[in-house]
Amino acid sequence: MHKPIDPSENWSALTANAALQHFGSSGAGLSDDEAARRLAQFGPNRLPMAKRRSALVRFVLQFHNVLIYVLLAASAGTAFLKDWVDAGVILAAVVINAIIGFIQEGKAEQALDAVRNMLSLHATVIRGERRFVVEAETLVPGDIVFLQSGDKVPADLRLIRVKTLQIQEAALTGESAPVDKQETPVSPEALLGDRASMAYSGTVVTYGQGTGVVVATGMKTEIGRISAMLSEVEELTTPLLQQMGKFGRWLSVIILAVSSAVFAIGAWIWNFPVSDMYMAAVGVAVAAIPEGLPTVITVTLAIGVQRMAQRNAIIRRLPAVETLGAVTTICSDKTGTLTRNELTVRTVVTADSVFETSGVGYDPHGDFTENGKTVSVEERANLVEALRAAAMCNDAVLNERDGVWGVDGDPTEGALLAGALKAGLDVPRELKERPRTDEIPFEAQHRFMATLHHDHSGNGFIFVKGAPERLLEMCFWQREPGGAQRPLDADFWLRHIGDIAAKGQRVLGVAAKQAPAGHCELAFGDVERDLTFLGLFGLIDPPRAEAVAAIRECVDAGIGVKMITGDHVATAAAIARELGLPNPERALTGRDLDKLSQEELDATVRDATVFARTSPEHKLRLVKSLQSQGHIVAMTGDGVNDAPALKRADIGIAMGVKGTEAAKEAAEMVLADDNFASIVQAVREGRAVYDNLKKTIMYMLPISGSQAMTIVAAVVMGEALPITPIQILWVNLVDGVTLGLALAFLAADPDIMDRPPRPPKEPIVSRYFMWRIAFVSFVALVATFGLYEWATARGASVETARTVAVNTLVACGIGYIFSVRRLTASSLSLDGIFGSRSVLVAVSLIVVFQALFTYAPWMQALFGTTALGLDSWTNIIAAGVTLFAVAELEKAVRRYRSRADRRPAQRVSKGSWAPQGALGALALFAIAGGWLLFSVFGGGAVVTAQGVVSPAAVTPVLAQAAGVVQAVHCDRGTKVAKGQLCAKLDPRPFETAIDREKTALAAADAELVQSRAGFASAQADLERKTALSQRRAISRKALDAARRTVTRAQARVSEAEAALAKRQAALAAAEAALAYTDVLAPSAGIVVDRNIEVGQSVAKSVEAPLFGVATDLENLRVTVSVSGKNAGAIKVGDKAAFKVATLPGHGFSGVVSSIRQASERPENDAAFNIVIDAPNPDLLLEPGMTATIRIEADRRDASGK
Repeated sequence: MHKPIDPSENWSALTANAALQHFGSSGAGLSDDEAARRLAQFGPNRLPMAKRRSALVRFVLQFHNVLIYVLLAASAGTAFLKDWVDAGVILAAVVINAIIGFIQEGKAEQALDAVRNMLSLHATVIRGERRFVVEAETLVPGDIVFLQSGDKVPADLRLIRVKTLQIQEAALTGESAPVDKQETPVSPEALLGDRASMAYSGTVVTYGQGTGVVVATGMKTEIGRISAMLSEVEELTTPLLQQMGKFGRWLSVIILAVSSAVFAIGAWIWNFPVSDMYMAAVGVAVAAIPEGLPTVITVTLAIGVQRMAQRNAIIRRLPAVETLGAVTTICSDKTGTLTRNELTVRTVVTADSVFETSGVGYDPHGDFTENGKTVSVEERANLVEALRAAAMCNDAVLNERDGVWGVDGDPTEGALLAGALKAGLDVPRELKERPRTDEIPFEAQHRFMATLHHDHSGNGFIFVKGAPERLLEMCFWQREPGGAQRPLDADFWLRHIGDIAAKGQRVLGVAAKQAPAGHCELAFGDVERDLTFLGLFGLIDPPRAEAVAAIRECVDAGIGVKMITGDHVATAAAIARELGLPNPERALTGRDLDKLSQEELDATVRDATVFARTSPEHKLRLVKSLQSQGHIVAMTGDGVNDAPALKRADIGIAMGVKGTEAAKEAAEMVLADDNFASIVQAVREGRAVYDNLKKTIMYMLPISGSQAMTIVAAVVMGEALPITPIQILWVNLVDGVTLGLALAFLAADPDIMDRPPRPPKEPIVSRYFMWRIAFVSFVALVATFGLYEWATARGASVETARTVAVNTLVACGIGYIFSVRRLTASSLSLDGIFGSRSVLVAVSLIVVFQALFTYAPWMQALFGTTALGLDSWTNIIAAGVTLFAVAELEKAVRRYRSRADRRPAQRVSKGSWAPQGALGALALFAIAGGWLLFSVFGGGAVVTAQGVVSPAAVTPVLAQAAGVVQAVHCDRGTKVAKGQLCAKLDPRPFETAIDREKTALAAADAELVQSRAGFASAQADLERKTALSQRRAISRKALDAARRTVTRAQARVSEAEAALAKRQAALAAAEAALAYTDVLAPSAGIVVDRNIEVGQSVAKSVEAPLFGVATDLENLRVTVSVSGKNAGAIKVGDKAAFKVATLPGHGFSGVVSSIRQASERPENDAAFNIVIDAPNPDLLLEPGMTATIRIEADRRDASGK
């Protein structure tokens, strides 16, 4: 019997036998019965599916905005006043915005699913001394699993036997080189990447074979632990969404306050009709809310997505576009991100010199240099001999696909082979001239590989490569310049081993000797002594050249770069030096981080740039530390170990080519070319998007503000509204969006990457923005209200005056857009006016739209407009030109004052959204806004209970004939098709009835034949006597008697025919009754009710169904019983969520549809039946299932308290 499993058990520190004993297992494996029992106990070896938001929920969430709530309330109130056109247009505006946001939002989070898919599909398992392949999800703790090259490890294993086993763990630990595995235990303090006695789920075997005992499956594995971390990681909202959320709440409070004031002034001071004042208040709300702003923001972000995609940066979530522009720190993974994840020979040491190599990865092109000067390799015999040994004692094969070099086999051997090819060695020819005849494969315990070769003359050669310290023990000689050899100088080689390792390079040695003539088998005794040491190789995963330049650009843009890796600290520091990161000598390890308190970590992370041997928890902690200090953090990575930090970071950036699906799904951005340099271009586009958003907001808010101020001015002055709510929507949605979108296409400013990142808490609407909005709104108000008054003073109708007012607002918008293109610089130039094609196209479209608005009859009917004359248009155009001139004058004054004061023209106030004198008013607005939000969202309660799933509609299956049940084919839960046989009545009584009716029918038929014969005889007799009567040969009395005989015969025929028809009908009825003994399902569905048993007598009835069939399985109900106390907190329409025990991993939702009292006890003690309507689109739910219900009850009363 195995011991209970302790999830915290350090399996790598236990001996192999101890691990086997712990699980009650052996090398022969578990029995099939024991494996089945443990599978039932521990569950399948897979990760749970990630919960997804339904499309409906994602669509509904588009309305979750306080400004949208205001518009919906305005639409509802307008409909209450039966102003259907205005109500419909307002509602349509809201729905259109929601649809655009829904379409652009994209897929929901799939990070957990991506990690789940990393579990291998199959595994080779040993059970009952038999080896066979099983589904990986059937593995259980204690199973014995066999591994070989190319396998994906199916579960966490404690290795019990290994044979040259190497496993690539870069996706889990970040270490690029394959890890040599061993059977012996390691230190209990060993980090994840140093646990050589373990094989972890999701990693890949690159070389050798091994056998291990399963110690963890599913969520208990290291991948499962990362999956759990992903589900717990809190995603942060972006700076833009934070600022827009604050702005929306602030604006909604202002709008409600101003709308209320307008209503009060008009209704109580001027005694206007309440309905008119309500429409005026709605007009203020509709005017002040820039309905088109969400659409413009969404499209602006989408344009940024498109531009970034052209630069190989794929954005998965729209708000991430803007976040890139605010990034202050990039935390980058090393392997595969800053480096190529391809080993390269960087250093070669022979007895006479030290050589450096150029080139990257497995590309066999590059040079060898000595003291910075290129050397001719063929002239360096020692170098050639060392490279030849590395190539001959090698199993790797290089290949080129689409211009990219890769390796089939061990990455270390691939790097050595590429180094030999760089030197010009013809390796295929060398192997042909001296083919391999035997070998000693690499084993972790002896740490070398040896091969035996013979030339065509029979001469033998032995080549050895492996750990340099081990090879030095096996060597007596070393190769000297000129080809001579002398006794080994071990100190010389040990010094160089230390020098290479200090550079963060992995060190390998090569040696050789001649084999005795005729020696064809290679044994350990042949290589244990008398080898000649040839040289050392230093290998490293080199930095990307483009990453070096990209980091330099990031630093110039004020963005800090930190390298976080799971690799060794020396390797990380060496790579950091080559990348140009500051303070590489201050590299910290995960163990160092564990010793730091949170305060010490916060202080350390500010200056340190290199973090090595880190776990997923360390990466997550570093990201959180930077965020706590106000940084906007971008995290790059490609492995499973990066996924939690990617998800937590403000902007997660995954590698698209070599990145795992877990990393891609956790990230907001994916680099399609794995090019770190693409991040710089993405940051540029992010900053350009933010600039364009500011310009858009700077444009749209004054237009909205001027409309609201126009209505307020009219009400305060006691006049009719210059513009109606539906006309306001036209300006905001058609003209405002069209012109606002033009700003989304503007190119980035030339100096955009010379600025430091903007402060993360910088409000998007600064004090300067507030001033500009108020200033431009006031100018547009004067123009709009002035021309409205001008039109009414000339005797124009209200419709004509309003048409002038609307066109004036649009003209002011056109004039202003030419000014706002440049926030502070002058637009009084040809480039300032004609330099943007998008703006010119938008203005042209607006001219066409306004012509239709003013002159098209159907538009006049919809919006209440009339045609205008030339004099009106002259004044309207003049108003637009005037606003442009005034806005340019204001910018010129600010530029002059900025130069005089030597301060920026656009200075942002820290933490302030309005002038200091308005702080008191803002505090009141905040209190009112908080009360409003609480009234909308607060006061909730949760009620939980057990319930049963039932159908929303049941079709009865009735008895069409009376009889005794002979067989029942359907039971509760049976899925049936239309016309399927559910039960059978005993047919024998019906068959007897049919036989009886057939006999009666035959008798009736014989009677009819006899009657017809009698009639024919009587008819013939009548005809004969009629002929005789004509000759007066018969009396009239005899003739009358013959006629009466015919009449009686004819009556008998009719009676016989009627009797025959009756018997035929009776037979048809009996046959039909026999058919009704088949009880058929009237429609497809699931049987939910059964009221019959075999032998039971049933009667033909329309009220007592034999079965009930649920036909609509896409809409079900859950009925729960709750106490009166809890029922009092629930109301119809409350949301409910529930789970079903038989469907683990699935969640369902519904809405309370009815509440009925189930007992007559006092209200608090009475039981209430709560019915929840629940959609079942995937048909997972079935009637009769038991569900655990969670109802989100709203305890507030009708007044909102």
